[in-house]
Amino acid sequence: MAMLAVLMSACGGGGGGAATTIAPPVTLAQSNVVPIVVDAGPVDAGYNVNRLYVDVTICRPASSECQTIDHVLIDTGSIGLRLLSSVVKPALNLSRVTGSAGLPMLTCVQFVDNTFAWGPLVLADIVLGGKAASVVPIQLVADPTIGNAPANCAIGGTAMTTPANLGANGILGLGLFKEDCGTDCVAITHNGSYYTCSNASCTSSVGVKASLAQQLKNPVPLFATDNNGILIDLPALASSSATTLAGSLVFGIGTQPNNQPGTVVALTTSATGYFTTLLGTQSMSNSFLDTGSNGFFFDSPSIRECLDSSLGFYCPATRATVSATLVGANGLRRAVSFSVEDASTMFGDASKTVFSNLAGPMGDASSFDWGLPFFYGRRVFMGIEGQSSILGTGPYYAF
Repeated sequence: MAMLAVLMSACGGGGGGAATTIAPPVTLAQSNVVPIVVDAGPVDAGYNVNRLYVDVTICRPASSECQTIDHVLIDTGSIGLRLLSSVVKPALNLSRVTGSAGLPMLTCVQFVDNTFAWGPLVLADIVLGGKAASVVPIQLVADPTIGNAPANCAIGGTAMTTPANLGANGILGLGLFKEDCGTDCVAITHNGSYYTCSNASCTSSVGVKASLAQQLKNPVPLFATDNNGILIDLPALASSSATTLAGSLVFGIGTQPNNQPGTVVALTTSATGYFTTLLGTQSMSNSFLDTGSNGFFFDSPSIRECLDSSLGFYCPATRATVSATLVGANGLRRAVSFSVEDASTMFGDASKTVFSNLAGPMGDASSFDWGLPFFYGRRVFMGIEGQSSILGTGPYYAF
């Protein structure tokens, strides 16, 4: 399945016909705005569709030694910055996060498409437009100086090691939470997320507890201002597909003229970040919004699945219309309708990287993954846990 959803999180498939580019919906003059784009991805990254990218600058703390890395995937289903070690220049010389024995701390993230990312933690300043978060733990994925991932991280899956198999130069997790594991990893030794080298050469590792300070972090709450959430602002497609799509990532909710919610409905989530999707007779209580997923992913007994190279997506004989209701933990509701088209036909035009009607099976009757197509033509606000705004205190989604 072309989906990179962290248990909980997610990504997709992409490519290049006649150029159809949709312009950004808001001005980028403000310091709390950065441009974002859906396009074919990094050079030599293969065919990618419905992947939302941003440029991220990292710096060695307390120095002017910085690097801007393009085509970092924006993933609202995970937390923290994860960069392929191969794209980070050695001159940055980022300091390692170490455990109690002074050996490097390591982290693992697993995705529902049977892939995983493994690598050490280092400290960096993260700069996004006019905003900065200082001395933040980030992950260097596939660092060659670190031994192989342990079995309970690899889970028999495929390691994300290059732009070609990741479809990006890294992942920027901007989900609803401040840390990627929180109090569970503070209390539990074998938590599946954090490890430390068990010898000086780091050829092996062992699971460890990770304090909040050691964990990967959402950079937004660390900003001095405009730190209570984000707005993802993408225009609607003129048709069901486009070559590229440009939009804006806006920091803060109700803090500046450009991030006022207006008339929206705020759907609060459970403590674990889920709301409920009602679809026919199905009630899917583990539902979430995820820019990292490249389609709508849900189980449907009536929509035909693809049987060819587009396996993992739906291929209905004719366009299918889906109507669902999203229900927050606060009981508020929003009705949403979308269409599903034949993925094989869509992928047949390699000039297109943006598809509004791409969907596939989830393989989990309790979950609905509202991927990137949900965000097309919507201003979607995400309130971060514990951060107050004019829409209330996070975690919530609002649109």
